[in-house]
Amino acid sequence: MAAINRPTEATYVIHDRVTVETSDNEDHTFCGIMFPIKCKDNLPLVHIIINSIGIRGRLGPLTVWVSREEEESPRPGFFRMNRKFWTKIYEKTHKPSHTNFCALDLSQNPIILKPGQIRAIYIHSTLENDEAIVYDNNRHRHTYDDALVSILTGRAHVSPTAFGETPIWGWGNAWRDQREFVGRIEYGAVYKLWNPSIAMRFGTKFQSLVRSMHLCQRRGESPLSQLPDDCIFYILNMCRWDWASDTPEGMKELKKKRKMMLAAAEKRQQQDQAVASISAHQRGDTQEVMIIDENNEKPPCSCQGQQELDGNSSRDEEFQDAASDVNLTDDDEQDSEGNDDEEEWEEEEDDDDDEEEEWEEEEDHEGYNANSAVFRYRDDSDEDSDDDQVQEDNHAQNRQVWLRRTFARIHVLQALAALDDDGVTEMTFG
Repeated sequence: MAAINRPTEATYVIHDRVTVETSDNEDHTFCGIMFPIKCKDNLPLVHIIINSIGIRGRLGPLTVWVSREEEESPRPGFFRMNRKFWTKIYEKTHKPSHTNFCALDLSQNPIILKPGQIRAIYIHSTLENDEAIVYDNNRHRHTYDDALVSILTGRAHVSPTAFGETPIWGWGNAWRDQREFVGRIEYGAVYKLWNPSIAMRFGTKFQSLVRSMHLCQRRGESPLSQLPDDCIFYILNMCRWDWASDTPEGMKELKKKRKMMLAAAEKRQQQDQAVASISAHQRGDTQEVMIIDENNEKPPCSCQGQQELDGNSSRDEEFQDAASDVNLTDDDEQDSEGNDDEEEWEEEEDDDDDEEEEWEEEEDHEGYNANSAVFRYRDDSDEDSDDDQVQEDNHAQNRQVWLRRTFARIHVLQALAALDDDGVTEMTFG
């Protein structure tokens, strides 16, 4: 029965004592630090569980907040700075710890991150001075990065009130962008267990292991031939994803290859749709011309040169119309992306508060002009993100060239099909 009803995820947490320890330059100390943390989706994960965060400083009355999982960000890369969009998971007073990290035990309310998910963590102290929590200036692309998680650049808080907008000195901006978390994070991971339905989520070496076991089962001289398929599945179900020597780097490359294959398949589908659209357009125009000629019952024009000239002009206009129709979606997408890059200020109405918020970001390398309404972060944890953008641009250019060639070939085929039985060559252009 156990071999038939196989579990789909591990019922235990892999406690490898995964410790995230960031660099510590002790650039600043103040009331709070907020930072995004991302769970990567390269490995067959169910989720990761953050059960401890370590910080240092004079500490005092501490609270830990996390952005709500169900909260929908108004735009990708943003977190709302309103308290109602956050959940307090920890509150306790701690003694000063200037040299060693003081562990904040979150086991009662752990932070759970699913693959590909980004949540923000906010640690705050109500201590009435500027020495509560140590943090650094932004020096790195990522504050920390490993096979499972990536800690992104955050922002500091200089107000003794949680989510407060008034600094400790009574005036100015209470938030500082371009800051990094300093401390230690401990987490565990819950992995998916192998099943035929998710076999492709595992690495190439694990897939080779699966094939080898099934090949051995099919040979009569092998001891595995005595086991039914369900027993083989159960054995594989109990194997962890890395028991076949798959590595996180190899899993990342496998994900990238699959992404390229999906992109190539989508490209072929778009090309097929473009050909079908152009062919249908040409067939409809040709039939319309033939119907008009039959109704008029006029003999072919004797001035063949003028007819070919008119046909070429019409063909060029039709090519431009068809190309613009086929590529209208891509052009709109490129225009919208360009506008998103150029427009750094946007306004959005908050339905709950009935007030307008400005979505602005200036060139502020020091972080003193932070937006107090939203926290904007940049997720560049995927190293191949820039390569993907270049590939998309090349794909758009290649598609334009391919469309012109295909359109010309269609006209040649239509011209050959339009040959009269009497041997008179007549080319019909829409």
